[in-house]
Amino acid sequence: MRTLDETEVIELLAQDVVARLATVDAAGYPHVTPVWFLWDNDAYYVTSYLDRPHLDRIRSNPRVGLVIDTEHEQRADGERPNRQIRVIGDALVSVDSTGDWTRRIRRKYIDGSASPDAVERGLHRGRALITISPIEMRAVASV
Repeated sequence: MRTLDETEVIELLAQDVVARLATVDAAGYPHVTPVWFLWDNDAYYVTSYLDRPHLDRIRSNPRVGLVIDTEHEQRADGERPNRQIRVIGDALVSVDSTGDWTRRIRRKYIDGSASPDAVERGLHRGRALITISPIEMRAVASV
């Protein structure tokens, strides 16, 4: 393993890859949820519909993990090089009352070829904003 340099970290955080959010239930078991995310101003931002169970788990225990990773095609030597950012931190749930965070995150993942209303879809249902303040981040590559 090697540490990613700053340019590699910035590039990985800008990609439209799915992150995995780990939360812990009342019995101490982990739950992993795939999420879209945005890194901005030293925090990770995720939005979710208000009725999702991971929001209750965060409210009960704000300690979370987040993994952002990519894996390349298999090389001739059998390796599948990967890059990853592993985060542990504290999460705060609030309401994305204006939908601005949801729009920003969706614009990262939804390109212009989608229907014109794709970014706005479902905003009337209300969205929660999860702000993850990292305590520790480890950015590594397999080779």
